[in-house]
Amino acid sequence: GRLPVHQLADYAGTVNRPVLLRSWSNALAQVGYSDNWADYDLCEAIYAHFRNDVGPVGPIVVINSLDPDTQRLAAQTESVTLANGQGSIKRDDMILKTIAIEGKVLGTDFTAEYAADGASVLIKDLTGKIVSPVTVTFDAVDPSLVTETEIISSLEALSLVYQTMNMVPTILDAPAWSHMPEVASALKASALQINGHWYAFVNTNIDATTAKTIAEAVAWKATNGYTGAGEAPCWPMAKKGDRIFHLSTLTTVAMQQIDHDNGDLPYETPSNKPISITGLCLADGTDIEFDQVTANQLNEQGIRTATFWGGRWILWGPHTGAYVYGKDLEPRDIFDSSRRMFYQLMNDFQLRYGILVDKPLSRAQVDTILNDYQEYLDNMISRGALLHALIAFIETSNPISDIVEGDFVFDVATTTTPPAKSITGVVRYTSKGLQALFGGEQA
Repeated sequence: GRLPVHQLADYAGTVNRPVLLRSWSNALAQVGYSDNWADYDLCEAIYAHFRNDVGPVGPIVVINSLDPDTQRLAAQTESVTLANGQGSIKRDDMILKTIAIEGKVLGTDFTAEYAADGASVLIKDLTGKIVSPVTVTFDAVDPSLVTETEIISSLEALSLVYQTMNMVPTILDAPAWSHMPEVASALKASALQINGHWYAFVNTNIDATTAKTIAEAVAWKATNGYTGAGEAPCWPMAKKGDRIFHLSTLTTVAMQQIDHDNGDLPYETPSNKPISITGLCLADGTDIEFDQVTANQLNEQGIRTATFWGGRWILWGPHTGAYVYGKDLEPRDIFDSSRRMFYQLMNDFQLRYGILVDKPLSRAQVDTILNDYQEYLDNMISRGALLHALIAFIETSNPISDIVEGDFVFDVATTTTPPAKSITGVVRYTSKGLQALFGGEQA
């Protein structure tokens, strides 16, 4: 997405490269911040992760597609009145390092810095010699120049996350862009075998401008191909005060929160987890209201939404985009937590044993892998992350022709722990208690 990196005196290394953010203050220092989420959409993710009422969670990696060096409007001017040597310009697009006053030196004669909300720039006279009002010249970024093409191109930077940060991407999200089918398709394609190895789950959005009703959201999902087992399409959007959030953003936050609570194992769905909102809305902010019964109409079509339950707003819907009620599916593709656990196992196996590639693989080494990984699987069973798991080295999976070529296969059979999508208590009448009317013991 787009970030206001033009707020920084030096934004080198912040365009089409992954940037690791660990906290609110760290984000402001690394990539800037603006409350104008319409133009700087990744600020929504920064706010949702580090300023929510449920609990801040990180780290996150952001990839910014807005390049102040090329996507800019040159030679802009503003007149600013100084009072006590200070004045402000109410603009959020000024490229900080281009700000100039004729005959004055930035950093020596005056300073320029953005306000905390990113909505204005404060000019401060350091010498007391600047005559007010003063004309300020600058170049301005133009966020509108970032299109689907730039966003898709930025996905190439995913390949840098592992090699520059020693981190495996596990959840992908492009909140303001994933409702565009071409971006969503590219995002889902990029999530499979990042660096030729890693698998990530994708949170996407159904267009809350076009789809204004549940029926329209269901039709839109099917028509535009948001039906993957490795994604969770979300609808509609959500609000808190004047802020409007994409549900994919809130899903990503909730996933990270619950993963953290579970020792970084993704075996629990973010459905029925609290989110920091006050209601649901369409893209233009129009309120949209429905209860949990109606929300289930979305869930049975593989669409995640939100609902009010237990005195709080929660995400609602544990399914992947592949799910449609009554449709035959591979069991692993029904729930987001099941699919994510499969990705977890595939990623973890490669991280553990990649170091053994090109080393001699003796029978003793095979046994070491079997014992080591079975111990890991047994630990996940004891924690409730899996119901069953067994690793084996099977002769039929390893023909001599493959072994001669140095290709070895270990089979891992697992049963993921299904979420209790519904829990029913059946209440029946019995006449046994009537004996109490006669003072006798109940039978």
